Amino acid sequence: MDDAPPKAVALHFGIMAALSFSALALPFVPEAILAYAGYRYLRHFTYGWRTWRAPARVPLHLGRLGYRDATTRRRGDASWPVGLAATGQVWLRCEDLVQGVSFHSDGADWQIEAAANLVFGACLNRMGAIVVQSADAAMLTDRLAEVARPFGRDGEIRAIDLKQAPRPPLLITTTTLAAAIDDLRLGPEASAVNRALLPIIEMLATRYRKSALDLYQAFTDEIAFRRLVDGHYEIDCTTVSADTASSADGAAFRAVLKPLKEIPEDRREAGREALVAYASELAALTGLSLTGGLDLRKTLSAGGLVCIRPSSPLTTALVIARCTEALASMAPGQAGRSLVHIVYPDALSGVSAQRFREAAAKAGAIGSLAHPARPANHIQMAIRKGGALRIQSRKAKGRIVSRKGRITSTIKDCPLTLDLGLPKVPESNDSGDGR
Repeated sequence: MDDAPPKAVALHFGIMAALSFSALALPFVPEAILAYAGYRYLRHFTYGWRTWRAPARVPLHLGRLGYRDATTRRRGDASWPVGLAATGQVWLRCEDLVQGVSFHSDGADWQIEAAANLVFGACLNRMGAIVVQSADAAMLTDRLAEVARPFGRDGEIRAIDLKQAPRPPLLITTTTLAAAIDDLRLGPEASAVNRALLPIIEMLATRYRKSALDLYQAFTDEIAFRRLVDGHYEIDCTTVSADTASSADGAAFRAVLKPLKEIPEDRREAGREALVAYASELAALTGLSLTGGLDLRKTLSAGGLVCIRPSSPLTTALVIARCTEALASMAPGQAGRSLVHIVYPDALSGVSAQRFREAAAKAGAIGSLAHPARPANHIQMAIRKGGALRIQSRKAKGRIVSRKGRITSTIKDCPLTLDLGLPKVPESNDSGDGR
């Protein structure tokens, strides 16, 4: 009846009218038919009661006019534009996106447009957004500023380019570093040595007011590492031994050194060799700090717009770990006005992608991941159960079509598979590339 043409509606009510007149002699029959006709009218022809079907959800601007969504049985409240399908506009609720979003494409330009569309949706819903872009792409701040300008938020965008020396730097913790090293697929030996070494470095950095990242490089040196395992270390041309230090310092040093000594020698050396390759990069990092800088947790709480460009797989792993920590530290639903979008490289283990999704969902944030069209097997295994929405780029004549994709939803009350065009958001007129 909802989709019936005018002639069918007229025929339906005409039959009921004819039955009413023919049954005038029968008690209560005309009244019952009249009541039935009134129910059909109120149920199907009064907007306040009638439910409507859209390609996905009924948008908020129609819900305010009284249109009810057939998927939720209440007035339309979808406020996130996803794209345009052949059957009409595709809108989703923010709660739908909290269940996880993933973008899949080998096209760099397509991925950039996907990130820009997410920021557009965040601005439309007055939300904050953190975009962790690919290390190989130019800075996206100019593009995101164009998207945010119609909302008056282009001046809010903060750029953190880890290929340069951003000020203030990005604040991380030793827990961040431990999670990032685990994510680099260096093997269980490297993870065990790293987790045993970090408390020692943290203690010595605090005691001697040194950079923990500099000490990390110093103590992964072969000779210094062996001396450290034996209970000796040298700082500022002063050699300190666990046996000759003051009773309190010596006891603390021996206690923190114990986990490192308990690792078998062959595994300990294998782990150290794996860590050496990244120790020099850590010491040279000026865009990250263990002591102070931009706290992503505060940024999420404040609803800011941040674009982060990593410089390598290591810094990508560090940024992802820090985003996950920030989300995990929030109370359930506290990040409900935030979006975090990450371009996830195949060089990482995939475990951090799963942890990120879980932390984002728990905090109520929209967690979005961008992958190649066909992620590596270990990534595919890690993300196979995550994300209720998947948007894949489309090809024509062997080339990726700009702003064209296919969306697949496994949302319980809104399953769908549609070909769509991504919303056309404002384009940059600047000649600079944001490098």
